[in-house]
Amino acid sequence: MKISMEHEPRELDIAIVGMDCTFPGAETVDEFWENLCSGTESLTYFTDEELRSAGVAEELLRHPDYIKQAFTINGIEQFDAGFFGFTPREAALMDPQQRLLLESSWRLLENAGYNADEYDGSIGVFVGTGTSKYLLKNIMSSIDLDSSPEIRQIWIGNDVHFASTMISYKLNLKGPSVNVQTACSTSLTAVALAYQALLNYQCDMAIAGGCTIAIPQTAGYLYIPGDVLSKDGHCCPFDKDCSGTLAGSGVGTVLLKRLGDAVNDRDHIFAVIKGASFNNDGSSKIGYSAPSVEGERNAIMSAHILSEVETRSITYIETHGTATPMGDPIEVRALTEAFAEESGVTGYCALGAVKGNIGHLDAAAGVAGLIKTSLMLSNRKLVPSINFKELNPNLEMQRSPFYVNTALADWNPEGQVRRAGVSSFGIGGTNVHVVLEEAVETREIRSGETGHLLLLSAKTKTAYHQLAAQLLDYVKRHEDTDYRNILYTMNVGRKRLPYRGGLVCGSREELMAKLAGGVSGAWGKEDHTHEIAFLFPGQGVQYVNMTKQLYETKPVFRQEMDACFTLLANHFSYDLKAVLFADRAEAGHEERLTETRHTQIAIFVVEYCLAKQLMHWGIRPKALLGHSIGEYVAACLAEVFSLEDALKLVLMRGRIIQSTPTGDMFYVNMSEPEVRPYLNERVSLAVVNAEKRVVLAGEHEALQEVMMQIKDRADCRILHTSHAFHSHMMREAAPGMREVLATIRFGTPQIPLMSNVTGDWLKPEEAADADYWIQHMLGTVRFKDAAVRLAQNGLKHFVEVGPGRTLSIFMQENAQGHEDCVFYQTVREAKQAGDDGNWLAEFVKKAWTHGLAIDFAQYYGNEELFRVPLPTYPFEKKRHWIPPGRKIAVSEQAEEAALQEQEVSEAAEAEEYNRPELPAAYEAPTNAIEESIVDILQDIMGIRPIGIDDNFFELGGHSLMITQVMLRIKELFGIEPQLAQFVEEPTVRALAEFVLDELSSRLNLGVMAE
Repeated sequence: MKISMEHEPRELDIAIVGMDCTFPGAETVDEFWENLCSGTESLTYFTDEELRSAGVAEELLRHPDYIKQAFTINGIEQFDAGFFGFTPREAALMDPQQRLLLESSWRLLENAGYNADEYDGSIGVFVGTGTSKYLLKNIMSSIDLDSSPEIRQIWIGNDVHFASTMISYKLNLKGPSVNVQTACSTSLTAVALAYQALLNYQCDMAIAGGCTIAIPQTAGYLYIPGDVLSKDGHCCPFDKDCSGTLAGSGVGTVLLKRLGDAVNDRDHIFAVIKGASFNNDGSSKIGYSAPSVEGERNAIMSAHILSEVETRSITYIETHGTATPMGDPIEVRALTEAFAEESGVTGYCALGAVKGNIGHLDAAAGVAGLIKTSLMLSNRKLVPSINFKELNPNLEMQRSPFYVNTALADWNPEGQVRRAGVSSFGIGGTNVHVVLEEAVETREIRSGETGHLLLLSAKTKTAYHQLAAQLLDYVKRHEDTDYRNILYTMNVGRKRLPYRGGLVCGSREELMAKLAGGVSGAWGKEDHTHEIAFLFPGQGVQYVNMTKQLYETKPVFRQEMDACFTLLANHFSYDLKAVLFADRAEAGHEERLTETRHTQIAIFVVEYCLAKQLMHWGIRPKALLGHSIGEYVAACLAEVFSLEDALKLVLMRGRIIQSTPTGDMFYVNMSEPEVRPYLNERVSLAVVNAEKRVVLAGEHEALQEVMMQIKDRADCRILHTSHAFHSHMMREAAPGMREVLATIRFGTPQIPLMSNVTGDWLKPEEAADADYWIQHMLGTVRFKDAAVRLAQNGLKHFVEVGPGRTLSIFMQENAQGHEDCVFYQTVREAKQAGDDGNWLAEFVKKAWTHGLAIDFAQYYGNEELFRVPLPTYPFEKKRHWIPPGRKIAVSEQAEEAALQEQEVSEAAEAEEYNRPELPAAYEAPTNAIEESIVDILQDIMGIRPIGIDDNFFELGGHSLMITQVMLRIKELFGIEPQLAQFVEEPTVRALAEFVLDELSSRLNLGVMAE
């Protein structure tokens, strides 16, 4: 990737790879950009009735200087508590600023295309919030904090010290986690700190940002002359009639990464941070809250020095721009001094201020300006600075490099690279400046795949279908975004959630059609890596050109197969490739592959290479089971013999068997005991596949006689085979095979595998014994016994590594009574149509939805696809809110505390909280003790109804809540439950049984009964 038209990346360059925001009038980054381009002032105007209902006093409403408008955001009382593992009660006690930052951080990682659980590096968090007005105005007026058992939870949920660490905890981020507080410059200070942490290799990516929420949202303000708030309810930066700013609410976050890493990881790069600097004014100003020319100038110049760019190349400045009579002139003067080396060059650098659009977001103000400027760079547009009519003469800009941009315009800086600066200055004197540069994308997609995978997941079925609808809308509206990048980003950049599904497509049009038709989903489970068994089918599944398309498109598969082709050609002068991938126009190509001397080696090579491909993708078996020749594949993968020895064995085995007399094999729908009377010197029991699926083998006439005897009793048929495998007719092949086996060096199995001979685990001494492999050729294939043993050992995911699903059918019958078993087909049967790549992609989709781990770095190892910003998770928010209480005198608090607690509880009960989906079905209380404990849990957790078998921790409970539960039970029953016992059995039923036992022992009911 070329980062600019002039320069290559520096080690000091940091990429912005993700952005997220909820600002006034904009719930997404795209909506924010649209508002900026259209010059929208996202004010909300209130009626007297709305203000009166929100509690604004009548005297304020009638005051001529009361401004009845504000920059607000919607739904601050809403939160998807269940998604983040909070109980409704916890969520209601939590500052909306923390909740919004948590949601924003999740969306941010998705916007950048990253799943934190799968990311190899560490992710830091640098964020800040304003003072918790929710605590001051709502919680403290409704709850007696001195007596509340929830005080610790209230403290954690509302103190500014816990915002970053809560994000790190809930999102499993293990880099530095720092709460930042520098007043108005908080979020840009967070960016500067994250920038430094990345340069110092303290983390590999970093979340930076801030949040401020005004409470209540439905409120104006009283204009006070000389204060920072505007006289007319509008923020007019640089204008001669400016009178101040307006407070706003919002949250903004960016994800930062070292530029070189971002390029290597094929990230979407919104902009590049060339330099970031911050300082403090000290005391060289007229007052604590006043700005300083010197402090601002020095911060700007330091950032210029760090960025190593010419000041003249910076053609836009996103200013702090509060529109105060003192602030704007000081800021412009500081900028002019910082650009002093360009004196005499005027009007080339545009000024803007986002506060005119969305107000002053306090702790989120700086990141709002950064997001705005990054969007301008990536879209190559200058957006208008609104509410500007006539230049404030106190700015003295006539002979400066600056001008106020008032219209949407193309950003074309005379052939130069686009660069910009962003400033944020905090009350108390912390000044921050960041220099940005555009990123010029020159990378190109490389992909030879024909079938492309899309994986979707969500916490609920409703969210799943909403996510699919969002994606369809995005694909329709973004024709210029390659659909393959969309699918890649969704697959590698989203956490796997419980409700899952997906699709396979070969074009953008097919993708839209399948999304429009509805993508089915189902509930899945996690981490089945210890429950995978590979099944390798035997002779009979082969066909010409099987897996040819995989050979053409999958480098690992091709590499493994070429290695086999080379070994066979060099050591045995055998051209398997010509047999396996024969020209269909060539006469006899189908018949040739049915010859045992070709069939067995072809099956072995295909299945071995396919297994290697799956293992390369992270799908690693914990057990192996091959059917007949398939056991050789299993043994080779388990390192019983080397690939070279395995190829020799299988090739020679096929040739030796080919030279023996022909025979027949006969399928019959009977059990082994039922067919034993028909066995004799001419008829052998060849295979037991399932309880009612056996195969006999022997001489043609003898099998015909058996068929005539049983055809009216059971379904039966002669199979199309060249020889009577696994029968007495293989004895002639034994001497030749013994000679070959004498040249083989055996090893100890490194992966457990089942034996066809015994139907049990293959023992090391058996694996290394030539007699075992002779018996394997002569004796019965006991697939049924081996399959039952696998199921009994807890294996639940059975992957058929070869054409068709014959073994899956057998396995399904043998695993009856063992729940949750899943069976997978990887390669089409001869009669099935479709692209081999699509079949394998369908397998990966099914494996992922059922909880198997996929190494997507390896899955996409032969492609070069890029992360792109996509729609993020559709949170299912509900109201979690404690309304403000009545103001009461100190002397009345003791009397009113109980009443207030009751009112809060009733307000919570009015909310419709649904019981989350849990493994245990709902069971209602059956006695008074269970009912009492359920009431305690429902009151503490805010969840209704809670069943007696519901797991406390699956409901969202944690250690702080356990303490409350224990105290409440002690108060009610006079019994103190054992913490360890509750952790081990965290259900109402178990807790009630403990309470009953304790009460019974205290009453000595046993003695009374006597």
